[in-house]
Amino acid sequence: MTSRTEIFRQHHTEVRALSERIGRFLDVAAVTRDATPVAAVVRELFGKFGVHLAIEDATLYPRMLTHRDGVVRDAASRFQAEMGGLKETFDAYRHRWPGPSVISRDPAAFVAETRAILASLDRRIAHEDRHLYDLFDRAS
Repeated sequence: MTSRTEIFRQHHTEVRALSERIGRFLDVAAVTRDATPVAAVVRELFGKFGVHLAIEDATLYPRMLTHRDGVVRDAASRFQAEMGGLKETFDAYRHRWPGPSVISRDPAAFVAETRAILASLDRRIAHEDRHLYDLFDRAS
């Protein structure tokens, strides 16, 4: 049987793979020529990330926030607050760059902002892998 922690980590693996795919498209000249491929991968990434957030919101944080161990509760509260801010950042990004035609208007800004978003996502995932899931296992 697959544990919840394994499910979270599998989502991380999938998000990292999408992030790497996007990274291969993040060339201003290539985006200028055709923004369609990178827009498609970005949509896929945010779909996957949305699933990940939904699972965390429904399963991970509620269990940890009600745990008897204060360390687990505090960590869950901190991570939930951090993730909430990141979700707002991602939502704003998605609204700013809804598709290829908008991306084509300013490919350099799109590439720069996408690189920043991916770096934030990578840091967040690494932080969860290192610190949060061990506590979740303890809470289970």
